[in-house]
Amino acid sequence: MPGRGESVNPAAYPDEIFDLYSISAFDCREPEMLRGSEIGSTKQLVEPGDVMISKIVPHIRRAWVVGKNRGHRTIASSEWIVFRDKRIYPDFMRHLLVEDRFHAKFMSTVSGVGGSLLRARPAHVATIEISLPPLADQRRIAEVLDRAEALRAKRRAALAQLDILTQSIFIDVFGDPATNPKGWPVLQLHEVVKEGTIVTYGIVQAGEEFPGGVPYIRTGDIVGGEIVTSGLRHTDPEIAAKFSRSRVEAGDIVMSIRATVGTTALVPRELDGANLTQGTGKISPGKKIERFYLLNYLRASGTQHWIRLQIKGATFREITLTRLRELPVAVPPIATQREFARAVKAIEKLKTAHSASLAELASLFASLQHRAFRGEL
Repeated sequence: MPGRGESVNPAAYPDEIFDLYSISAFDCREPEMLRGSEIGSTKQLVEPGDVMISKIVPHIRRAWVVGKNRGHRTIASSEWIVFRDKRIYPDFMRHLLVEDRFHAKFMSTVSGVGGSLLRARPAHVATIEISLPPLADQRRIAEVLDRAEALRAKRRAALAQLDILTQSIFIDVFGDPATNPKGWPVLQLHEVVKEGTIVTYGIVQAGEEFPGGVPYIRTGDIVGGEIVTSGLRHTDPEIAAKFSRSRVEAGDIVMSIRATVGTTALVPRELDGANLTQGTGKISPGKKIERFYLLNYLRASGTQHWIRLQIKGATFREITLTRLRELPVAVPPIATQREFARAVKAIEKLKTAHSASLAELASLFASLQHRAFRGEL
């Protein structure tokens, strides 16, 4: 860890182009290319081959290797802890920084009150001991893990393409909801769902985790178009009973109406009888609408644009129940909706197979990672 290295205030060079390794750019694995005038604060200078780990929101495992110089000064957010040493092979170090045993030690260095205020403390991270094999072994281990990681990435890409296929079929059959080119009759959302089913409040005080209790769905549990069941919390059935109106059934659609406004998911069979917290809406399709059609209608870019226009607040973002009820919904013939649903179900079967394969690859990767950092690979 080079510690406090060189820094630069990009605002002092308003016309210069910088390559910025920001925390937000990590998900696309590509640094932002920005003018100095577009960058708001002092940044640290980094070099090709530097390895970085995010100290902010540390439970999310972010490790990144600085790429080749692209002809600009390369800078990074101060939220990255930088590692630079000739004794490390960068991709080996990147894998090591997100491996389970190191991550557990890394999390022990964290301070803060929660959420985005949590940070790992560099001075404490500096005391963590790591094992460094010879460079040749580091390279070999990194190449094995890279290959396994690439297989997982290809499977995730295939899943993403299936989602794109679903939306492409939707637009081909029904047209863009923003323009309704096929002239389908339009109703408001409250007219096509079961009466009283758009719920924006649920369990207010869920209490301590209640093993075996009623699971409840938070806005953060809706990820990638699905409800992440592994992270669900549970509440006392007596508390859940007080909020029976926000009880969901298999096949209902849940939507985040706060923070990540507009994210949706279908309630799976195993969550029948679960509950909602504040900030999550329940939408139960009525007789005029097919659930897969409505789910994909809500996800269509035209509908999402409409939702974004209704959002109130900058820091506390939300769409009100009144506005959500007024969302315009094009209603094609139910037979056409059901034909689309059959196509979606076939795609969902493919997604299930790909997801199972991805889970197997994740298990393989975890096993390889465990062996690699125990010196058994």
